[in-house]
Amino acid sequence: MNQRMYFLDNLRAVIILMVVVLHVSLCYMKFAPQWWYVIDPSQSMFFTYVVMLVDVPIMPAMFFLAGYFALPSLQKHGMPRFWSGKFKRIVIPWVLGVLFLAPPSMYMILLSRGKASGYMDFWAGPFWGSMFSQSVFWFLGQLVLFYLVLSCCYRFFPSLQSPPRISRNPSPLLPLLFISVATVSFLGMNQFFRVDTWISDYYLLVFQPLRVFVYLLYFWLGVLAWKRNWFTRQGYTPRILPWLIVTVVSAVFYLTFKGMMFTRGSELPIQLGNALGFNVLAYSVLMTSTALFKAFVNSSNGFWKSFSASSYGIYLFHSLAVYYGAYYLLGLDASPFIKAPLLLLGSTLSCWVLTVALKKIKGVSGFL
Repeated sequence: MNQRMYFLDNLRAVIILMVVVLHVSLCYMKFAPQWWYVIDPSQSMFFTYVVMLVDVPIMPAMFFLAGYFALPSLQKHGMPRFWSGKFKRIVIPWVLGVLFLAPPSMYMILLSRGKASGYMDFWAGPFWGSMFSQSVFWFLGQLVLFYLVLSCCYRFFPSLQSPPRISRNPSPLLPLLFISVATVSFLGMNQFFRVDTWISDYYLLVFQPLRVFVYLLYFWLGVLAWKRNWFTRQGYTPRILPWLIVTVVSAVFYLTFKGMMFTRGSELPIQLGNALGFNVLAYSVLMTSTALFKAFVNSSNGFWKSFSASSYGIYLFHSLAVYYGAYYLLGLDASPFIKAPLLLLGSTLSCWVLTVALKKIKGVSGFL
């Protein structure tokens, strides 16, 4: 990759770090979901606000970057080699993760509440029934689905097979149209499902019905961005200050309506405010972060090179480090402002070191 584009790899690595921040914060927030893996009695509203804000932009940005990098890979390697690479790097970790890493994550729900029996009995029974979950590996399943959609479109739409073209700044109507469509999708699904509903009945695909189409939109926005040469020297780069202002305003707007969803979530105006706030915040954070990283974090030094190269492994392994680390910290009589940083630092570093070590093993590095 051209050196001036390293900032996108660095951004992806920081987004994955924010996934770890989200999962750590869920352990110490007030009003945590009752099913969350480990709920520490040391809690603070600070972590509740962290969860509410961080939860919004991270996965849209992940799917956007996946789309941005997918089309050039498909054009460069062709369909067979593209899918050979995705099978090794996405499909196999997805399957192995669901079979061997998701079950101990779900087992922690019982273990942390003193209700656990033998692990193998849990794996053979409840895990494949009422407690089935793909844990963090749901992202890989949806990614495979989106790659399939892209591959079908690639075969039938020759415009996707052509190289990117130089673009002028996109029309102001693009973000307005994009946010409007995403908001309508989010709000429409909210008429049938609660905001934080997960559907895992189909085993193969685990998803949030309010967000799945939004994520598909971001994936295709990433494809469009690459086709239009966004973020290159000749192409479009968002302006930092305007989008930063939109980010701050939309964060306040979203927190206001998200808070009202707990008591007035059945009211259509509240649902609309929540949907609009979610989608404006997600889009503005994406624009702000890409502009900031291009301007200030366009580095390929030793730290960023290692962190970026290890970020996928951190994503794959961090859930066990976070949940079991939080479980052992239950016995520590300390403030959540001590526990949470310890857990974040310990889980991130341990997964980073583990990934670096595994990448040195012949035959393993290709999966990470």
